This record gives sequence, C-alpha cells and structure tokens, in this order.
Amino acid sequence: MKNLIWILLAFLSNYASAQTNGKKTATVEIQTSAVCGMCEDLIIQKNLAFEKGVKYAEMDVKTGVLTVNYRKDKTSVAHLRSLISSLGYSADSVKADSLAYENLHFCCKKPH
Repeated sequence: MKNLIWILLAFLSNYASAQTNGKKTATVEIQTSAVCGMCEDLIIQKNLAFEKGVKYAEMDVKTGVLTVNYRKDKTSVAHLRSLISSLGYSADSVKADSLAYENLHFCCKKPH
C-alpha cells in the first residue's frame, strides 16, 4: 500500500510539472528580411541555436518568416527581434542595424 502511494505521488508530481512546463513556452512568428539559405544559417544555426531559452527555430526562406519556440522565462520576443536586427536583418517593425547590414554577404542583402 505504501508503494502504491509513492507511485501515485510520483505520477502526480510528473503530471503537474508537465503542465507547468507547457505554460512556460510560447511560439512566435517573426517576419524577417532574410532571402537565402545563408541568411537562414546565420540566424538559426549560428545565433538562435545558442540563445538561452530558444527551444526550436525554423525559417521559411521564401516568405522570410521565422518561427521560434522559446521559453518565456528565459527570453522575450523583443530580445529575439533585437538579436535578429543586430545581425543585419529587419524583424517585424525593428529595422536592421545598418552597419551589420553592410557587412552581410551580397546575396543576403534584400533589394530595395
């Protein structure tokens, strides 16, 4: 009987933690000025992959939409937009950093 109670308590604590973790994550879609695979590699593989709180990131290069699943207690949408901007890409209403934009490869620069 005692073992049954411990098993039940362990199950309930795991269930409660799973419910709490589900509320800590969010998904956002950010419209970027990325235009090619190199842009995707720079944003996702070389930066967002190492960003604290980012769980998953995927980009549709054709549309420039970046989908990010992140932990709300570790990072914010504003921070993610700022990071993308600092790489030389616009992120929704946040304009690209002009110096970083000038340092991008020529194929990554979106035509005006």
